[in-house]
Order: sequence, then structure tokens, then C-alpha cells
Amino acid sequence: MGDLRKKRVVLGICDIGNGHISRQKCIIEELMKCKVELVLAVTPNSIMYFNRVFPNIKKILINIPWIFCNNIGVDFEGTLKKYIKNRKDQFKSFLQFAANVQKCFGGKVPDLVISDYEPNVAQLAYAMNVPLICMEQQSKFLYLDNVELGDLTINEEIARLKYFFPKVDHRYISSFFPIKAGDNANVTILPPILKRLSKREIDKSKVVVYFSPYTSDTDKFERILEMVKNFTDYRFMIYSQCDFERYQNSPNMVFKRLGDSFNDDISDCSFIISSSGHQLISESICLDIPLLIYSFPTYEQRYNAKMVEEYQLGKRMERFDEAELLEFTSKLDDYRENMEMFKRKHWKTSWNDILMSDLKERFGITYSE
Repeated sequence: MGDLRKKRVVLGICDIGNGHISRQKCIIEELMKCKVELVLAVTPNSIMYFNRVFPNIKKILINIPWIFCNNIGVDFEGTLKKYIKNRKDQFKSFLQFAANVQKCFGGKVPDLVISDYEPNVAQLAYAMNVPLICMEQQSKFLYLDNVELGDLTINEEIARLKYFFPKVDHRYISSFFPIKAGDNANVTILPPILKRLSKREIDKSKVVVYFSPYTSDTDKFERILEMVKNFTDYRFMIYSQCDFERYQNSPNMVFKRLGDSFNDDISDCSFIISSSGHQLISESICLDIPLLIYSFPTYEQRYNAKMVEEYQLGKRMERFDEAELLEFTSKLDDYRENMEMFKRKHWKTSWNDILMSDLKERFGITYSE
């Protein structure tokens, strides 16, 4: 007879970015169908959200350290200054978290720890000698060539990965573009981990603009609003946590907060203007929505933008002017066609089919009967 009891699983979520939350919501929904006793490690930033969508799952608060990196590796001086400024005892926070995990499982050790780029649960796995899975998209940088992008190199991403997760039992890497991990048996490449999205008939006048709340650099936001203000043939649905009083009365702009209407708006819009986050790029490709993108000053975002242009799925903004927008809109049909061909070639199997089959084989995670 096999092990019929529920597997004890801890899942740590890095909620610095809506993409992490969106992906892990999908993972949690799949795990809830399985024979598992699940505990979530979440920050105060997202506890209300996860309490609302998963009220019956136990949650433990964590404090995620902010680790600065540069082209050499970890920026220890910059990280120290940030640590002092935050005034949080990271070791005490970890001990409280680990003790609470033991209480949740009645003093028993977890069977499996899953980290979405979250270091507290990784440390827990090491201390308890429990298998650790990294399930996110950042690990792709361990298997990509070092392409210099402006003043940034891949060393920034690799240093943070190796600092947080020096040893893992398996990596599940979600990527919107194809990557190769060689013959590494401890790596499984997944197509993008996406929520269910409905595609509707295109409203050629509707455009979604997404301003990420995870940046203090609002200069590009202002430049984009200036760029689009005279394009009165379009209605720009602008999702932002910022208030732009100068533009509130613009007839072609509607300002919204991120919420349920976002999925409705992207389901039939003509194109999307946004930063180069992995998740929204993936959702746009899924829905065949061309992308006009810019990058935060991180290697990841610049690499994502590079891939969008390389596969001709959209355009990276350089000048932020009306001529650049006109050039982009003249090729919308081409971008949509390229997206359809790209998916047929590179997204042949659903992420959950690959993941759940692999979790069953490697770690004994099975669906409930």
C-alpha cells in the first residue's frame, strides 16, 4: 500500500510584483485538488488577498529580506543599509515563522517545501532536511547566456538566486520564451503559469495601459501619458496606483485601480502598454495582444523586452513619442499573427499537465479521488 495520508506542504510566496501572486494562485488552486495539507508563507503585503481567496488555508507571516545585487554579485553595503533602514530582525522573524510551521503541522516535519523566490521557506527546508522545490521564472537566468544589456549583466540575477537558494531538489521554471537546461534532470521547463483567460472580439479602440505599483520611477508614466493624449481614436484604460491630476479630464483616458475589471479589459483590447514583467507579457501572448513595452532598470525586464522584440511580439519603446506609437500601431496585425505562430511552436502543452504529472512522479503529490 502507498502512503495514503495527506502530504504536508509549505509554500512560500514572494509577493514583490503581481506576477508572483497570480502564478501562485494558480499553483494553490491545483494543490487544493490534491491530497495535501497546505500552509502558505506570505507577507503582510498580501495576507488580506490570500485570506480572501483562500480563507480555509493556514497562513504564516514572513519578512522577505531585500538583497541588492550588481554586476559583481551581491551588493553587501547597499543591502546592509537597507536592512538597517527597515529595522527588522530577520533572524527573529525566521525563527517565529519556523516555530509557527511546526505548530501548524502538530510538531511534524513537512514533506515538501515549495518556494516562489521566497528565501524563508528555503532556509526552513535546509534546516529540516526536507526536499526543496523552486517554482518560479527567475531561475531561467541560470541557463541563459550572459548578454550585456546596457550597464547590466546576468550576474545580478545569478547572484541573488545562488544567495537565496544554494541547493534545490528540483526547479520548475516558467518561461514565456524557450530556454534549454541541457541534460539537467533536476530542472523542468514549463510554459507560462497562467490563470484562465477569455479572449473576446477585439475592440480596436480600447487600449490597456499598466503602470506597475512596484516602482518609484514615475517619469516614464508621465512620458507615456503625454505620448497618448492626442490619440483620440483610442480609449486608454490606465491601471495605476498613482493619481495623475493633469490628465484626469482627458477625454481619451479612463483611470482605474487594478482589480477584476483588468481581466475584462485585456480580453478584448487592441494592444497593451506596460513595463516588461514576465506575467503580463505571458498573458498578452495568450490573448494575442500586441505589446508596446518599456523596461525597469533590471536585467530581467530588459531581457524580457529583448525576447519580445526578438520573436516580433511587440515593440520596446525608446523615444516615448507619437511617431513611435504610430509605427507600432501600423504593425498590430503582424504582431498578432506572430503571437499565434509563436504559441503553436513553443506552448504545446499546458503548464498544469506537465507540473502535476511531474510532482506525482517525483514527490508523490496526487489528486484526491
